[in-house]
Amino acid sequence: MSMFREHWIGGLVAYSTFFIVSLIATFAVPIFYDGVPQAWNPTIPPVSDLIKIIGCFAVAVLFGLWPDVDIKSKSQKIFYRVLFVLNVVLIVFLQKYLESALLGLFAMLPIMSRHRGWTHARITMMLLPVVFLLIPIYTGYPEWKSTGNLVDHFNALRDWDHLPSAILSGLPFYVAGFIGYATHLYLDGILFHSRKSQRQKARANQ
Repeated sequence: MSMFREHWIGGLVAYSTFFIVSLIATFAVPIFYDGVPQAWNPTIPPVSDLIKIIGCFAVAVLFGLWPDVDIKSKSQKIFYRVLFVLNVVLIVFLQKYLESALLGLFAMLPIMSRHRGWTHARITMMLLPVVFLLIPIYTGYPEWKSTGNLVDHFNALRDWDHLPSAILSGLPFYVAGFIGYATHLYLDGILFHSRKSQRQKARANQ
């Protein structure tokens, strides 16, 4: 099995397992504990929100592929096509020039690093999916639309009462991205010493 196929299947299987277990727990816990509300579990979207559920699965698969964007690969082709489309949308349709510039700057970073550098770091696994926690804040807060001053934006957030709920709305996507990313690092033998990585090292030492 190619590494590309292994990584996207790994991300899909890992998140599917997490989703099923979380879904069962979401319905089971309120049955056994009367005081627990039905919507107690914020790590997965509501079962009625099919679009968000599909989105979380897509995020898990894409983040399972993303670390290999630092080398010429199928993953790199997929992500740079996605980033190109996003840039076109930001510039042509939304007139978000600052966001487009930041996206373009970020897109250059993996190419400038060595293979299995920062894109394969554990800290990146935890920090990169944070973008899904920031997007609801950015898009949901009215002050973002009235000024272009980033400092004023962040200062204004201190007075926003709905910040926790905005963060929670992005949590399912953060979890999906984290699981996909962690699966990639596990299969590469970076997160933990998987059996596969041990066999690869044993063959290399022979």
